[in-house]
Amino acid sequence: MNEAPQIIFALSVAAALALIITGIWLVRQPGGNRTKAALMIVAGVVIVFNAWINSLPVPVSPSGS
Repeated sequence: MNEAPQIIFALSVAAALALIITGIWLVRQPGGNRTKAALMIVAGVVIVFNAWINSLPVPVSPSGS
């Protein structure tokens, strides 16, 4: 199996976890910017979702055409 998609998936999940953890840390800070923290958490979730979508297998086209 090709290892490039697995490496890209791992890097994107690592970046997403960094965003989510930093966003949670920023929420917990006194006087922290809650809007920025929420946007960081949402961006992390979107990155994980996109990586999951891109890791799905390509559907087979019907051969009846």
